[in-house]
Amino acid sequence: MKIQKTIGRLLILWALMLTTMTAFASRPDTLDINGNLRPALADEARPADEARPADEARPADEARPADEACPADVDTTEVLPAVMPRRELLSVKTNLLMDVAYVPGYDRWCPMPNIAVEYYPLYGHFTFGASFDMPWWRDYDAHKYFQVRNYQIETRYYLRSGSIDPGDKPGERPAFRGFYLQAYGHIGLFGICFDADRGWVGEGAGGGLGLGYVLPLSRRGHWRLEFGAQFGYFACKYDPYQFENPIDPNYHDQLYYYKWTQEPSLFRKRQYRWSWVGPTRVGITLTYDLLYRRIQKRGASFKSTEERRTAL
Repeated sequence: MKIQKTIGRLLILWALMLTTMTAFASRPDTLDINGNLRPALADEARPADEARPADEARPADEARPADEACPADVDTTEVLPAVMPRRELLSVKTNLLMDVAYVPGYDRWCPMPNIAVEYYPLYGHFTFGASFDMPWWRDYDAHKYFQVRNYQIETRYYLRSGSIDPGDKPGERPAFRGFYLQAYGHIGLFGICFDADRGWVGEGAGGGLGLGYVLPLSRRGHWRLEFGAQFGYFACKYDPYQFENPIDPNYHDQLYYYKWTQEPSLFRKRQYRWSWVGPTRVGITLTYDLLYRRIQKRGASFKSTEERRTAL
């Protein structure tokens, strides 16, 4: 019985030894610096695949934000709004100071109707404009006349470029605003009379430089207010005239005559000259965009917005 028990114990011990050896054979153990057996770490089991964070396990599929995971699935098509604002092309304006002018010598309020236009290119700093002043007031009984025709052309250089910057959409802001410099030239004719003895008629021309500032009034800038002044040279040829005959005061024919007392055969029109150097105009001008550039096809329109038809 003792022998049998001993053999049984040996068999059990042998089975335990086999089990232990099998377990150690299934684990790639390593030796530490002291020669002691230690289990291999999980990231040392395969030296070719060194341990790395989960998102670096496969270099070909490196970790990236969710919106970059599949570049082929990203939609890069520009999505335009259903209604697009248009870029300004041409504006109309009026000088408010001239609209409510009081003329010394004429001794009364004398509004001077005036209109101007300004053309806006798509790029650069320069714009181009023209204006027309047309007061035509007459008071026959008081011998008062204020009749002027003035034609002006100009170009402006805005310190801020009107070009569309990358990322901007047409019509998001007024293209040309802020400070500007100006060069202008003008011609005109006039007939001015303050009373029966003081009248002048003639033509003149001039030119010079100006400066100003454009202030948007509305959110998209379609309404603007301009503050400006011009300085330059003006020269004219003219003749003075008066009511009734300057030679014979007793001759009453209710007509106007040039102030000429010499031989009529020696008379030549525009024998007098007058010139001026200094301020030639000041203005507080109200501006409104009249025409806009079409976006999806060429041309101009009075509408400031456009409905989207196709993707740009």
